[in-house]
Amino acid sequence: MKYKNLVCCPVMMVASLLLGVTNSAFAETELPTVIVNERLEETATYDVPTATTATKTKAMLRDIPQTVNVVPQAVIQDQNAYSMQDALRNVPGVSFSVGDAQRDQVVMRGFLTIYDQYVDGVRDDAMYYRDLSNIERIEVLKGPASVLFGRGSPGGLINRVTKKPTPEPVRDVTLIGGTGGQRRGEFDVGINTDQNPVQFRLTGAVENSTSFRNQYFLDRRVIAGTALLNLSEDTKLLLQIDYLHDKRLADQGLPGYHGRPVKVPVETYFGSAAGKDQAYNLSIVKSATATLDHRINDDLSFHSVLRTYEDSLNRNYTTNSVDAAAQKLSISRNTRFRDESGIYWQNELTQKFEFSGIKHAVLYGIELGQQKKAERLYGLKNAAIYDLFNPVLSVLPPIPAGTIAGNDNTTKIEIAGVYLQDLVTLSSQWKLLAGARFDYLRQTRDDRTAANRDMQRSDNTISPRLGLVYQPIEPVSLYASYNRSFQPLVDAFTFKENADQLKPTQTQSLELGAKLDISNRASATLSIFQMTQSNIQVEDPSDPNNALPIGSQRTRGVELTFSGEIAQNWSLIAGYAYLDGKIIASTQNTSNGSPFQGKTSSLTPRHSMNLWLKRDLSNGFYVAGGVRIEGARFASADDQLTLPGYATVDLGAGYRGNKMDMTLTAGNVLNREYFVSAHSGANDYNMPGAPRNLLLAMRWKV
Repeated sequence: MKYKNLVCCPVMMVASLLLGVTNSAFAETELPTVIVNERLEETATYDVPTATTATKTKAMLRDIPQTVNVVPQAVIQDQNAYSMQDALRNVPGVSFSVGDAQRDQVVMRGFLTIYDQYVDGVRDDAMYYRDLSNIERIEVLKGPASVLFGRGSPGGLINRVTKKPTPEPVRDVTLIGGTGGQRRGEFDVGINTDQNPVQFRLTGAVENSTSFRNQYFLDRRVIAGTALLNLSEDTKLLLQIDYLHDKRLADQGLPGYHGRPVKVPVETYFGSAAGKDQAYNLSIVKSATATLDHRINDDLSFHSVLRTYEDSLNRNYTTNSVDAAAQKLSISRNTRFRDESGIYWQNELTQKFEFSGIKHAVLYGIELGQQKKAERLYGLKNAAIYDLFNPVLSVLPPIPAGTIAGNDNTTKIEIAGVYLQDLVTLSSQWKLLAGARFDYLRQTRDDRTAANRDMQRSDNTISPRLGLVYQPIEPVSLYASYNRSFQPLVDAFTFKENADQLKPTQTQSLELGAKLDISNRASATLSIFQMTQSNIQVEDPSDPNNALPIGSQRTRGVELTFSGEIAQNWSLIAGYAYLDGKIIASTQNTSNGSPFQGKTSSLTPRHSMNLWLKRDLSNGFYVAGGVRIEGARFASADDQLTLPGYATVDLGAGYRGNKMDMTLTAGNVLNREYFVSAHSGANDYNMPGAPRNLLLAMRWKV
């Protein structure tokens, strides 16, 4: 039996915790490796049997007592997915936020995840749009994850697993074009053999695209280089660097009117007539990572990761204020400069041993980190007034020279986390995990405005996780888990003036589930969960510079997923989520005077579903089709604006050959009008989905 999922835990919780997760090294002594290897080598499969995110080691998904969704490379390629939003359409329980037109942002299980992006298990919480040219797969861990990763959203986290050097040579060039204005090129090069002591891989992309939205543009350049040094049979050093330049229109969609997005053509842009020069986001992101893996002996191994990054944002954007009675929209012009840097160092020791006939797999970990976030914000109110239903855009006046910055500050964040986990195999059918993490987090803000509102806050937090896995037969796992997580206002410290007075939120999660490996090529998961977050905070409707602790939020739900082959030559990835998200306790009212208590969580549809079915034909050809269904959602927590439910249908076809691949996708073939995202904290930024479109990718294997 393979019992593979690791989660962080301190020594104080050894016998009392109940979380079934398994260590991969331990698992390989328990499960026939021939099955695992057979499945892992099937790179074209929709079913990925293992993941690293939930345990920080390679673990069988069926041994993880928590929901993990994987979007593999095969699905990403077959769907022509070139953004995080495209890829995450395959994950149930996920809705999308416009992210202020500057970043990837989703809502998972009713909770906002702004800062919960990771790359190869290391925090990557800068505010930008990620590129997928260097990504092998995306792993989504649902529910609280503080036990391994420290502070974070209760909804879960998103971990991008990067492409690494391989012994096999890689020489791919890809060209992409679409009727919506997409123009993109990619390359992936690795000239290696398994005899080389050093192996390399270089990936990158260049994009110059438009879209169905008026004035939209995207100018992107990205490159990532990786070197794997095989220092000895037991020691490997992985070095990675990457660079991203992303400039695009700062487009946040359509404003609201009488509880719905305003009824205008979906291409309508509310902003500046000179959007490319006056309303854009420019992100430049650089990072470098060194990962050392050393096998001390058969029972002891060491893993160390050091990652540093820099992120620079030049954001020129507009904000809206609607006068519904006059049917007018007032536009304010804003410029925000943000510079961010950080360094993280993770060290983990994995130990296996047997005591009194019971097998243990212990993970000892320590994480140290520091981030520095500086920003300046300038604004000009009432830069233009437009007709809400027939806007005639104008070139906006410049922000006057000498304008005093509304925000001008630097925030320093220091973290130290210690975690310990013991995975106990009680028998061939029962596994027990005990674990917790202690976090020290200190945040300091230097306010350079005339108000000189300097702030400082320190928090000490313990995050436990308990789980039990029962496997009556090898392919079947029944599990129960308990998790607790925390999320301070540390990342929003530069925005809320009273952040030093607000305690971190705390979330408790209960989850029951069943996982089934239907075959070596297919698996299914059922999960039932309840998450309750206390001390939740929202922006003060009467003072945007402050946050309000409004009470407690709860989500109850059910998720079903399937991935893999349903029959010979038929592959499916599908999911369904039922979510009941509510604010269950609150002392505050919304801007219209109604209580927050009883309101539905923002961007949390009651029902949502995704499905993508592929049929392999002869001689490398295939056809595919899918649907995404999402019920009605509220744009923000005040429940004053509704995004109607929608269903879209997509089709695909292609060819996979030895020298060339071709992928053709038709999106929204029924040409439905719908809204794919909103702000989650405001009602005047609602993004329509793309109309019918075609996208063609041609990949040459040189």
